[in-house]
Amino acid sequence: MKRLCPVCFAELPAQANYCPICGKCMRDTVEQISQYIGEAPITTVVKIKDCAIRIGMKKQEGE
Repeated sequence: MKRLCPVCFAELPAQANYCPICGKCMRDTVEQISQYIGEAPITTVVKIKDCAIRIGMKKQEGE
């Protein structure tokens, strides 16, 4: 499976968190904000999303 940077299309190592060419972060957090009446909002990280372009791999569930 090939991973490519969505900004500069450089090929990425398998577990790269950042593009070695342009520095773009390949891991984005997916957050959920909960707020109850009269209280401050609470932000919770739900998951980490890989934003690299994948070539030669079937789509996984939830993407």
